[in-house]
Amino acid sequence: MATQSADSTTSVQPGLASHNTDGTSGDTRKPDVEAGEGSALSQALYYGIGIVLMKGVSLLMMPYVTRHLAPQEYGLLETLVVLADIGTIIIGFGLVEALYRFVGEASGRRRQQLVGSCLALVLFITALSLLLLLLFDDALLAVLPAQLSHEALWLIAVPTLAEGFIAIPLTLMRMQSMARQFCVFNVIKVVVQALLVIALLESGHGMMAVLWAGAISSVLMVLLLLRFSLAQARHEEQVALSWSALKTLGRYGGPIVVSRLGLFAITGLDRWLLAERVGVEELAIYAIATKFALVLGLLMQPFALWWFPHRFQLLQHADGRQQCAHFALLGTNVGIYLSAAMMMVLPSFLLLILPQSYHLAATVVVWLALVNAIKNAGDLMNLGCFSGDSSQAQMWIQWLCALVAITGYFWLVEDYGIRGAVAVLLLVYSLRLLLFYIISQRRVWLPYRHSLWLVNLTLCAVAVLLTQVLSSWLVAWLPGYVSGSYVLGLVTASGCVVALVLLLLLFRSGVFPLQFVRRLLKLPS
Repeated sequence: MATQSADSTTSVQPGLASHNTDGTSGDTRKPDVEAGEGSALSQALYYGIGIVLMKGVSLLMMPYVTRHLAPQEYGLLETLVVLADIGTIIIGFGLVEALYRFVGEASGRRRQQLVGSCLALVLFITALSLLLLLLFDDALLAVLPAQLSHEALWLIAVPTLAEGFIAIPLTLMRMQSMARQFCVFNVIKVVVQALLVIALLESGHGMMAVLWAGAISSVLMVLLLLRFSLAQARHEEQVALSWSALKTLGRYGGPIVVSRLGLFAITGLDRWLLAERVGVEELAIYAIATKFALVLGLLMQPFALWWFPHRFQLLQHADGRQQCAHFALLGTNVGIYLSAAMMMVLPSFLLLILPQSYHLAATVVVWLALVNAIKNAGDLMNLGCFSGDSSQAQMWIQWLCALVAITGYFWLVEDYGIRGAVAVLLLVYSLRLLLFYIISQRRVWLPYRHSLWLVNLTLCAVAVLLTQVLSSWLVAWLPGYVSGSYVLGLVTASGCVVALVLLLLLFRSGVFPLQFVRRLLKLPS
């Protein structure tokens, strides 16, 4: 599972490290937020174009990478990614969320102080992290659950250290509706990284090929964003720390860092313990399933990239609570549907495209898709926990869930391996969703229409069961007449057909508003 929250800007992943971002032209004025469905749809579709190009390349590269890396090598790579996830949390310091919360509502001198302080603070944290790594790299290698070289450690450190600097300008682009530049920057990075991965793997560099490609492309990204960041610094008068702004950022971002470290205990400790107690080969299977389960997060990004920067501004409107409830529930229902569609399509698809040594991932991905649907709901139905000047409520929720996760992992992973890790994730994310919802509703009550997600969940469950029956029939009757690959192709196609029929039923039942289709096709209502 990814350690980043749904509204974070970036993530580091083996194969291709790509950034969740958006982007349009260079106007630096603070945008007016349009709450209508038409505005949300147009922005989400614009984001979607860039995301398909950025993240789609990463997923398309996965079969290629797994054919060049044995499960042991891929497991070692995943161990480094766990370390990078921790570093990204600390270096980010919750500044992306702080920008969403305070810069979007501020103006004039106060906005200048906040942006300048963010830029200066992230440079300070990055420099401090680099110094600590120089002093303690040997100690860090000694505690890792697998034997890794200094070269590998420093190559994963480069994109991790660059992450803080990259995240701030990309977030400012999103908040200023600079979708075109945003997408161009990220597409350049991911294309360069993909080409480097191919060239270096073909040259026989193995796991180090992926690490070198990630490091080089991250440095390139920093250089590309440097001009924009300097322009923002001049626009905001100076990159300097304002103590009042620093206090505001620290009070809001500090609890987010602590809660994210708790979230790592939920979505990072599983991989750490799998590597240490079960072996890097089983970790590789789990990691591959996790990457494909994150397709849900990829498909949700067009909506999330519009929603998270604007939700607090939207809440200030006269009908803000109704609008926030509508969009949060809409995103939750989309996540439920996408999870069901993935359960119907991904297992046979993975069997078709992955080497046999990774085939167990086809079973694991079904359960991880369900985990991600629950996580997505918790990410969206939590606005009250992030309102006000403090984010401590979500910090305590994350750490309570982290304690449950830690207990579960130490109890189950050694004996049950991947099955134990997945069971803990299902329990913890269900608890997280329940607590987020209850506390958020107490702080900022939103009028959710719960009947919509209940109808959605029922229809999705029936569709998944129907697909399982249909797949079993195809597998039982066709192998005697056609090849195994052809059967898997037919099973995958049948899952796509059922998913499409399900989507039409969800529009017909009112779970998804038909206004979206009418606006997209410009049909009269």
